Amino acid sequence: MPRGLLGLGDPDVHVIDGVPTMFLGGFSTTFRNRLYVATLAETAETAETAETAETAETADPASSTWRIETDNHGRARPVAADPPRGAWDGAGMHTPSYVPAANGHPARIYYTGRASLKQYGAQSRYAIGVLEYIDERWVRRSEPLIRGVAPRLSVLEPLVVQDDGRYIMWFQANQHEIGPGELPDYELHVSESADGIAWGEPRVFATSEEGFFDNAVTRTPDGWLMVLARGADIHGTGGFPPQGLWVSVAPQLTADRAGWSEPRHVVRTDDPGTPESLARGVYGPGVLRTAGPDRTIVYATGVRATPPWPRLLLQRLLGGRRLPVPAPFYLSVAAVEL
Repeated sequence: MPRGLLGLGDPDVHVIDGVPTMFLGGFSTTFRNRLYVATLAETAETAETAETAETAETADPASSTWRIETDNHGRARPVAADPPRGAWDGAGMHTPSYVPAANGHPARIYYTGRASLKQYGAQSRYAIGVLEYIDERWVRRSEPLIRGVAPRLSVLEPLVVQDDGRYIMWFQANQHEIGPGELPDYELHVSESADGIAWGEPRVFATSEEGFFDNAVTRTPDGWLMVLARGADIHGTGGFPPQGLWVSVAPQLTADRAGWSEPRHVVRTDDPGTPESLARGVYGPGVLRTAGPDRTIVYATGVRATPPWPRLLLQRLLGGRRLPVPAPFYLSVAAVEL
């Protein structure tokens, strides 16, 4: 972690001008949710010892060689300035979804904005907005693109894909972000747009019984691949449905659920040997398919299995280990190769 950051999640991965690039949501040391960007570094060995530039190689994208962009002082540099206090997204921005420029429309980053001081529980409120890349900087549109509708007053986790002159957005709709002791109640909705700004009436893509929290979509040689995740048990409540990652395929990109195959459970985080950093589930997937013709790498936010912070603090003190940041849960970004 560079200075200025306490944690990261929500990986959204693309290749921009030939460079593997990851957009992330992060929590700063000033306790703000902001958007950040990382790029895949050259391997340390080749970058430091190569005699010529031609011998330097890009690192394995499944390794921990992604580097967060920093400012001149070595601090993590947000993608954009903070929204004004009191704005619909004034309490923070997260879950970025990048879409390149197309058909005269600028490159965009769709994101979740939080208006409420509460991150979870009945008083939490979220909506979906957008940044646009204009004159070599990211400019925030002052109003959200999609708001929740009763009884699902919060919308979040946007995933936007542009193809064949249209935009498709998948997003989560809930009554509020669940808090400790609550079980998930998520619907995955989908909407379409001609310009990426004015969106049509959303419809249900996955029901609350299926429990999918969010998804990622990417083109493949045979069509399209969708990776889905359920809402992880971030508070350690227990009793959640099975966690992990599911995959579905379609011959053409479509917003209709019938056009996608039945989701297949390919990663189970309750399997023996699951790393502690993923043991409470994963969400926020992103997919990179440039590591080789036979490699598909999925990045996801993992929720670490830890005791409540006071007990964790005591364990670390007694073990002579570095003290943890006070937090209700601990996240990391993991790579899973399909």
